[in-house]
Amino acid sequence: MREAFVEHAAGLLERPMKVRFDVVGDIAIIGSSTREAETSVAESILRNSPRLKVVLAKSGPVQGTFRLRKFRLIAGENRTTTVHRENGCIFHVDLATTHFSPRLVHERRLVSESVASGESVLNMFGGAGTFSVEIAKKSPSSIVYNVDINPEAIRMALKNALINRFRGRVIAVLADAKIAAIEVFPKRSNRIILPLPEKSREYMHIAILTLKRQGIIQYYDFVDARKGESPVRRGLERIAPLIKCEGVSFCSGRIVKSVAPRRYLISLELQKRDQVWSNTD
Repeated sequence: MREAFVEHAAGLLERPMKVRFDVVGDIAIIGSSTREAETSVAESILRNSPRLKVVLAKSGPVQGTFRLRKFRLIAGENRTTTVHRENGCIFHVDLATTHFSPRLVHERRLVSESVASGESVLNMFGGAGTFSVEIAKKSPSSIVYNVDINPEAIRMALKNALINRFRGRVIAVLADAKIAAIEVFPKRSNRIILPLPEKSREYMHIAILTLKRQGIIQYYDFVDARKGESPVRRGLERIAPLIKCEGVSFCSGRIVKSVAPRRYLISLELQKRDQVWSNTD
């Protein structure tokens, strides 16, 4: 996980405390607080981590069609662009124009390692191409179609495909994923990734129609689970009505991360087969 901690004391009489922050390239991202506290934390980060050059504070939630978050410059160079490295790949990222989560580094590795050589993969909300490039690196001769409606995300995806030397294997497509899936990719994909939890259920039917038989859907969702309840099972129950008559079955699932008390981002791997839905433990 691309996050770090810094020992920080707000005053001489206060005990140092660990402050968590995310790291994207040479940019540190902290949570919103008072201006005085933000400045003090930012100075501690830059003092203790010489390779970091910018400290930004979150200035609102992820929102809008392009899933963007606003940031405020707290310290360092005045920019939101950086070069981020993970899992052996290089990514140009602009946090102001393209959604990017450094906390999915482990998930991107797991998904990329699960793709077989030669697969045709459709990434329906591909963003700057992080999932797509990492799949291309791990899966020789696979082709990944990175679809996104955000022009800046597609520009970044093209740049990232070229810098990682996957020209012709990561194809960046500027389009609405629903339209592209129906008109360009019908029955052509061995694997479909739905990495936008807010809309994955909405696009599930399209993904099923687009997928080849025996193909895989990598599905993401936010779920609330009570104490003792499995978030994976809860997520499976939420989509059961959508897939039980479509010959789609559950393969595996995992908790990707906790996003709030008893609220989780989960990942489900589903397979399209010539058989009816059956629930599973």
